Amino acid sequence: MLYERCVRIIEILIQSRQAMTTGELASLLSVSSRTIRSDLDVIDEWLGGFSHEPVVRIPGIGILLKDINGQIQMHLREKGTGGYVMSSAERVRSITGWLLSEGSSTSIAEMAEKLQVSAATVSNDLQKVKSWMDRSCIHMVSKPHMGITVRDTENNIRRGCIMVLREMLETGTHQQELIGMRFTQAESLLRKYQMTSFCNVLNAWREKILFIIRELQDSAHVTISDNGFCAMFLYLLTAFTRMDRGHPVSVKRQTFPHIEVPSGFDYNRIHDMILDQTGLDADENEMFLIHAEWMSLRKFGSSQEINVEHVLIAKELIAEVKDSLEIEFEEGDDTVLDLAAHLSVMQYRLFLNIPAEHNAALQEIEETFPDVCQVVRQKLCAILKERLGTVNQEVCSREAVYISMYIVACILKNPLEAAVKKDVIIVCNSTVATSRILENRLKSIFSNVNVVKSISYHEFISAAQPLSCDLIISTLPLESTQYQCVTVNPLLKLEDINKLMGMFMLRMQNVDFNKYISATINIVARSLELKPEERIKLSIELTRDIKEEVQGLDKSHKPAVRNLLDESLVAVNVHARNCYDAIQLAGDLLKKKGYITQRHIDEMIRIKRKLGGYMVIDKGVALPHLLAPELSGPCMSVITLDKPVRFNHADNDPVDLIVMLLSNHNTAHIKVLEELVDLLGDAKKREAIRLSTSAYELLSIIS
Repeated sequence: MLYERCVRIIEILIQSRQAMTTGELASLLSVSSRTIRSDLDVIDEWLGGFSHEPVVRIPGIGILLKDINGQIQMHLREKGTGGYVMSSAERVRSITGWLLSEGSSTSIAEMAEKLQVSAATVSNDLQKVKSWMDRSCIHMVSKPHMGITVRDTENNIRRGCIMVLREMLETGTHQQELIGMRFTQAESLLRKYQMTSFCNVLNAWREKILFIIRELQDSAHVTISDNGFCAMFLYLLTAFTRMDRGHPVSVKRQTFPHIEVPSGFDYNRIHDMILDQTGLDADENEMFLIHAEWMSLRKFGSSQEINVEHVLIAKELIAEVKDSLEIEFEEGDDTVLDLAAHLSVMQYRLFLNIPAEHNAALQEIEETFPDVCQVVRQKLCAILKERLGTVNQEVCSREAVYISMYIVACILKNPLEAAVKKDVIIVCNSTVATSRILENRLKSIFSNVNVVKSISYHEFISAAQPLSCDLIISTLPLESTQYQCVTVNPLLKLEDINKLMGMFMLRMQNVDFNKYISATINIVARSLELKPEERIKLSIELTRDIKEEVQGLDKSHKPAVRNLLDESLVAVNVHARNCYDAIQLAGDLLKKKGYITQRHIDEMIRIKRKLGGYMVIDKGVALPHLLAPELSGPCMSVITLDKPVRFNHADNDPVDLIVMLLSNHNTAHIKVLEELVDLLGDAKKREAIRLSTSAYELLSIIS
């Protein structure tokens, strides 16, 4: 007798076009290789029962199983639930599917006979079924002499059918298998889980449903993600099955008045196409719900209609993350618009009351960034309750993680470096946010990645024209002789980075400066009061750049203070009205010499206005500075003030000593800074500079 895992191994081996190792199977099924070997022996015994060849084991290559003339699939289909021992989870799923799809009441004895288990076992399973129904807000009735049945609205029954179909087909992780095989493998699963009416509709209209989805995409000139493709297929399969059995649906639109408008959905054309393909005459309510399902999917290739209210909500969510977690990041217009577009489709999912598909990327985000997810979840639920009155907590919670993906992608984003780029296409089986996460991770770790575009799996396999790229990076395994493909986790774990190191240039170099970097970060964090995320950013930049910079120091000319200053670049007892006037006066000395222009002075003043007192480096000392590549080299001026002015520093105001420093390279002025630190660290010299009565006297102290 087979059990669930054995059936899954058989399905994987039949569908695989090449040999698989026990290690690969063990990884897919989250068990040990030893367990897989034991399962293979059970499978061999079952295959022998109808004189089929055993599983082929090739040392050093892997395991093969050929379904000769479809015998294996036929025996699985014919034997149904009697062909193997069901686990408790499978029985619960089978009972749930039966109650939701078949409609008539049943009894414990009838279910026990169908499942070939005892009545006591079914009673225990029913407790789990009841828990599933309660979580899904579906009303199940169980009374003596009346039997067990589901008594709820047609809308809730359909919603339950879709959710149990997701679990059966594992659409969160197996989209590419389902789409690649055109959902043919769904038939055996529907029979296994007692959903006979669904199986009949699948056999009759599977290709017609696929045709309708293709037409929906083509007519709108868009493609949908693999998640979206599976969601639309399951929705149409459910709707057509229930319509075929004479179960009409009703729609209460008053709670969601903002989704009344079809928004580019041709009702008449789609209605006629469904009628032509299936013979089903969908009424106004059916068409409205099909429209809502279509609008709940993110689409590639279209300019999403952006609602101003959704833009404001997106900004509100981003601001909440910044404020609650005390972090700063540049979100950019693209992120705001992406979030607003997500909110636009989310309103339809709220209307349908079906949680977004949970996938591996969502789980990774929740585990890696729980604080971001929690902040977004609380804020989103508060916004939706204020707007709608009530909201399904599970739907809201799942959507919050999707929204968090966009924000996390933004937090992870780093400035790009100029380098010779390699063109990359990302293939992703889930969402826009997942592909954005992967894109930003690639760009943050490798310097020469140029992401041409992101596409879904079904778009990849159905591409009519060759894809123009150097490499395809995918979140799911791809089989292609035409393209070089690499499979990765969207968060790019260490093993993924190792895969890509031979193809791209690393930004972060593995240099032996760990202690130096740690010490530097500690000093800078104390001096500038860095937030945690700023410390992380600094560590990344130091790790990335320090080796090259240290090597560059040996090659570059490093002028000292005495080489940069003369009497024309020093002024004492100067009167300044405020800090901006002081910066201007120090800059005028350099401008008169032709070293800098007014634009450079204005830029330092602008930075001061933006960043406040950051220029103040010690008690009463300010260091206005600027990196300007167009300069011929470092330059410097020094002024003392007759009366101190405020630079808005919490501890070291007011300022009466201004040292201005500009450089054309971020290492060329390091020697000057070293001397200044030593000089200003000497309290006697610092006081002597302040008391100087002439430029000559001040220069003599510095030199």
